[in-house]
Amino acid sequence: MKIKRRTLVRIVRFTTKIAIIFTIGAFFYGYFATELFTIKAYQISGLDETSRAAVDAQLHILDTKKIYKIFPLNKIFTYSGDLITSVIRDTVPEMATVEIRPIGLHMVKIEVTLLKPLFRMSDSQAITEDGVIFTTKYDIHTYPRVVVASSTTKTFKNNGVMFTKIVLPNGGDTKDFFVQLSALTTKMSSVIFPVDSILIEKTGDISCVDAQGKSKIIFLKDSDYKKVWSTLLSAIDTDPLKTKIATNKERLEYLDVRYGNKVFYRFSDMSFQNGTVTGILDDHATTTSSQ
Repeated sequence: MKIKRRTLVRIVRFTTKIAIIFTIGAFFYGYFATELFTIKAYQISGLDETSRAAVDAQLHILDTKKIYKIFPLNKIFTYSGDLITSVIRDTVPEMATVEIRPIGLHMVKIEVTLLKPLFRMSDSQAITEDGVIFTTKYDIHTYPRVVVASSTTKTFKNNGVMFTKIVLPNGGDTKDFFVQLSALTTKMSSVIFPVDSILIEKTGDISCVDAQGKSKIIFLKDSDYKKVWSTLLSAIDTDPLKTKIATNKERLEYLDVRYGNKVFYRFSDMSFQNGTVTGILDDHATTTSSQ
């Protein structure tokens, strides 16, 4: 018996609809009722073992939740990158960026990069070279503590994550300033005394202070830091300052490099003299050659 073309077209259309409905139904059944697309593991990199375990535990708690009370978060096509990012940020406040992507049908790969401290604001808050402030559980007491008088902060979003950043008084490139300041204070710490804290005043004066708060090195924020260091280096290699630092460093009160190629200094065993220099400075000074 010959089937009419119109009938054949109807049969094909009907069969196609049934096939589509069956395919969609099979997909939804497999997606919601089986473990075919279920996330069973998270491959987390960039964190220490303790943090990795904590994040993994929190993510598996997240697996039990649903989006709009319908779509399970433990499925490869409906996991939430924003919620995963939020979980990691709550557990690892040092997070700088996170990359999330599925691997196969049962695993999600998470790559975390951490913010790197350059200075600290307190025992639990650090500052990056870009001036970003973040909380950390790691020991940062070896980094110099920075106090910026009259500074402000601003918030910004990067890759879906909110950050707070220091805005320096009187403007200026924050990254360039902090990188140069770190390089200078590292040299001071290795040659003169370990710098424990740095006070950046609204006037533009910067004081680098030791852990006991007895000795400090003063210079100007807008100085050429390479020249500041060469002036200091020449001064401490020239007598009488060279000998006094070698034999009496614990009595050093300050080295002041705010006045060109002169380094004013004071030790606690020196009697105060009212010389030609006014203010807190006495007339003990070392003049270095111009660079």
